[in-house]
Amino acid sequence: MPQTFSLAQLVISCLAVLSTFLLFHVEELAADDASPKPNILMAFADDWGRYASAYAAIQKGGPSDLISTPNFDRIAREGVLFTNAFVNAPSCTPCRSSLLSGQYFWRTGRGAILLGAIWDETIPTYPLLLQNASYHIGHTYKVWSPGTPPDAPYGGKATGYNKHGRRFN
Repeated sequence: MPQTFSLAQLVISCLAVLSTFLLFHVEELAADDASPKPNILMAFADDWGRYASAYAAIQKGGPSDLISTPNFDRIAREGVLFTNAFVNAPSCTPCRSSLLSGQYFWRTGRGAILLGAIWDETIPTYPLLLQNASYHIGHTYKVWSPGTPPDAPYGGKATGYNKHGRRFN
């Protein structure tokens, strides 16, 4: 009997292959100093849904009448916009651990919302590989990221742009 796969399984498999490629080849790709390195902006938010920014159906009387995100919309038009990508995780911490590592969340040991989670340094992450390839990495504000408390070697103060608060501009 032939085995069938769901669309979500296919997407997860493709993301895993891409993440694995990036984990092992990002330094090789960045080794050619003669060509300029591309800028990489990864905007990740929990539960964007169909109403957020470039994902919104533009129509009169819709959310786009209230909220304008022209810069995110331009970046989405000019770059890559994921329209059918899923992480098989129930909440934000496991979702981010999967995204950063290219692993299933249960392999990272981050299966729940963990305030103060310390990242396992033996698990490679694509942001740190990019940092080793001379990219500047950072984040704004999330309660979980690799590296809390603030003096942890990953995340924490080392990659924070702003103090916690309501203003990020």
